[in-house]
Amino acid sequence: MNDILVGNVCSLAAMVSDSVSSTRKKNGEVLGVQMISQVFYGAGSIILKGYSSTVQNAVAIARNLVAIKKIKSRVVEWTLIILGVALGIYFNNRGAMGFLPVAANFEYSVAVFRFKDKVSLLKAAFLVNAVMYLVFNFVIKNYVGAAANVVVIITTAVALIKDRKYRKGASPTEEK
Repeated sequence: MNDILVGNVCSLAAMVSDSVSSTRKKNGEVLGVQMISQVFYGAGSIILKGYSSTVQNAVAIARNLVAIKKIKSRVVEWTLIILGVALGIYFNNRGAMGFLPVAANFEYSVAVFRFKDKVSLLKAAFLVNAVMYLVFNFVIKNYVGAAANVVVIITTAVALIKDRKYRKGASPTEEK
């Protein structure tokens, strides 16, 4: 029972930083704040024995750092994506549900590397990622993590709506 409590407290800290990240206006800020949340989510996942998620958190930190540093190397990008999938499969101890973090990280990693300059698309990919993690967090009894995902889903959706309203004045190809 104590592990569940500690794991959930870690997720509470991650929830706060994830919510902050979804309100940022620049990709570097979004990704930087998400790196902090990945540390907390990773700690919570270790404690709650969701190992496929823990390795995804570690790969996500490396992925975000590469994106922030604007390292433009397909080899580095695809190495991180493949590493996330391979490690996620290897460390999966939760059956079919253990593949949710792997799929979520794959989806978001592709988005981070493909949509580097499109904040709204990055946020939309983050929304999909949060939905997959919502389900996984229930599986590992990370109820604060699940609640965090709900909050992130809501704050990200609101941010996307606000971004869309803000961009209405911009040309269709221009991203503010």
